[in-house]
Amino acid sequence: MPAFPDRTPRRRSRNPSERARKTTTRLSDTEKAEITDAATQRGVTVARFLATAGLSAARGHAAVHSNEQLDTAIDELAALRTALARIGNNINQIAFVLNSGGHPRAGELEHTLGALTGLLARVDDAANDLVTRRL
Repeated sequence: MPAFPDRTPRRRSRNPSERARKTTTRLSDTEKAEITDAATQRGVTVARFLATAGLSAARGHAAVHSNEQLDTAIDELAALRTALARIGNNINQIAFVLNSGGHPRAGELEHTLGALTGLLARVDDAANDLVTRRL
């Protein structure tokens, strides 16, 4: 399903001296269809899609999203990180109650908090890796 189903690609008005160069590209039918579909899903023209993707690659980053699975994975990691942070908050609340009169086993709470902190760092690293690959 297109990301912008109600948006029709439209040409931007621009300075006539801007982008006066034309480039011809040879594509297979499959490549042309894939690029056309990707541009349509993003609500841009094929020319704008190709220019943006090419310039992004040339500059070492990509401004055009091309992998819905990757976007989904990033969203899931972000949600996971939020859930883990809530668990950490709950652990802190348990620690407060226990420190107010209970007796946790020696090192148990510290070990759990250390493991949680390490896991949060791993989730952050994984999310950063995914975002870096997407860019």
